[in-house]
Amino acid sequence: MEADNENHQTNVVESDNDACGHECDHGNSHGSSSDGENSVNDDDYDFEQRNASRFLGLLTCSNDVLPLEGMFMHTLRIRDPVFERVSFDSIKDDCLIHYEKMKETAEQVLRNFDGQISLSVDILRCRKAYEYMCLKAHFITEDWNLGNWVLNFRRINATWEDDCLDGAILKALRGWDIGNKIASITFLTDWVYDEGIDNVKEYVQEMKKLQFNGQIFRLYCSADIFKSMVQDAFKVISGTIRTIDELMYSGKPSYLWDLAYDRLKMALECEAKEEFGKEEYDNCDKPSADEWKKVEGICKLLESLYNAAKALFETKDAMANIYLQNLREVRATLTKEANSSDSFIRDVAAKMHERFEEYWKNMFFVLAIATVMDPRCKITYFEFSSTKYGGNDDNTEVSTMILAIRSLYDNYNIQFPETENRVSNPTSSDSGGESPRQVKRGRLSSDDSSNHLQDYQKFIESTNQPLKSEIDMYLEEPVLPWTQDFNILSWWRAASPRYPILSRIARDYLPVPMSVVTSMDAFFTIEREISPRYASLKPDLMNAIMCTRSWFPDELKSVVVSSLGFEEMLEEMDFAEDLYLSLRH
Repeated sequence: MEADNENHQTNVVESDNDACGHECDHGNSHGSSSDGENSVNDDDYDFEQRNASRFLGLLTCSNDVLPLEGMFMHTLRIRDPVFERVSFDSIKDDCLIHYEKMKETAEQVLRNFDGQISLSVDILRCRKAYEYMCLKAHFITEDWNLGNWVLNFRRINATWEDDCLDGAILKALRGWDIGNKIASITFLTDWVYDEGIDNVKEYVQEMKKLQFNGQIFRLYCSADIFKSMVQDAFKVISGTIRTIDELMYSGKPSYLWDLAYDRLKMALECEAKEEFGKEEYDNCDKPSADEWKKVEGICKLLESLYNAAKALFETKDAMANIYLQNLREVRATLTKEANSSDSFIRDVAAKMHERFEEYWKNMFFVLAIATVMDPRCKITYFEFSSTKYGGNDDNTEVSTMILAIRSLYDNYNIQFPETENRVSNPTSSDSGGESPRQVKRGRLSSDDSSNHLQDYQKFIESTNQPLKSEIDMYLEEPVLPWTQDFNILSWWRAASPRYPILSRIARDYLPVPMSVVTSMDAFFTIEREISPRYASLKPDLMNAIMCTRSWFPDELKSVVVSSLGFEEMLEEMDFAEDLYLSLRH
């Protein structure tokens, strides 16, 4: 069952021999239009055909379905013959129309956006050694909705200046005209060079001053560091893993490290139950007792990584505020095991620990700021963490972090002075309102009265508490109880009138992408490949589809899908289309 499940998951990234290296022309699939001509002519289509084409264009731009010559179109034709007369080129043109209309709105939203935007750059391969860049913008709107928008999806080429990675990023930023709003970029570790980062950074710095002098402009993908650490652990038992794959999975390896971990745990359970002593395994190679012991040690070492990865990468729309707590557990495990009495585990853990500490050093400030912006954590979590894990380094980090948070607040307060909300003690004097009138008293001279009021004013000033800043009020208030279903965006939406400056910081730092990839993609140990269905599309259509799907509100996506009447089929359509293509080739 597990092997079948893995086969289902990995099919979406496999490619066929003809899918990459050229852009297929689907124009003759269902119609007679040719290249270079406008394939949509309203006079040639009746009302139903035009509506069918527009609907398929809308469906393509909103959901993970491509109306190619495949199972999806076959099913539609069976349900309604009108789809038989809809050409792929007409659907393509409708997709591009949707894209242009939605892009105009998206450009206006981002150009008018009053806040910072963080970027992420993902890289996908094609079997013929082509690479594709997916550039995303991450931000929180003024009404506290999370945006993860694709700005550009295109092929890149390291040998061409405009088509290299940093050249493609710069071209996109200029096209969207948002260079003055960029705060950071999260990259995959192996896919960018310092020179390329510097080129993008210099472009942004021409338009704005980066926070912390640009120290947190280049961010590192957490899924990448997890993958590297897991590969360090698997490498030392690679021979045993192959033996277990032969023993239990017909020699088929797993390219998803969470599934590979689950396999090892299952194999240990089978060994404990003496399953491999049965007659059916008599002629099979089996791990030795020493090898089983090493597998058990590696699984114990990886347990905290596995749990953290599941919490981080399988949480829908996970934001930066949940990362530090999970990563802190990983760090504690690696620190402990790097000093283990078992030399085998100690050596593996030491290498993993070294990788993690480099990541921690580069990412701590961003992680810490987002954590403080979580009202369940604030500074209290760091006090708890310092007590639980101890160490001078932890105390130094906390002190440095508090200074950085206050410095950041001061900078925002200077930048947005009109929004600061200061609260004084209720007994303090209020200068507003009508000026009091003097009442003449016969028993006091004017000089005596003046001196008396001056003394009273001094008394008020000596007893009144000073005005408190937002950050002081926020940090002094008790933290909220920890709940898993806490909606941090809803909380800040309600709290923003009380904390106008801090809410700006929260809007800028909570959406910072800590990982370029999430869900299943975060667990791949091999380079991910673009689906052949997308690799066969022409560049303008591929970019249009990838962008519009990220711009479409989720509630509208469900409306489009439900209008077809077969939602369950669409959930499996991506897998079904790939399977259909693989059978044809």
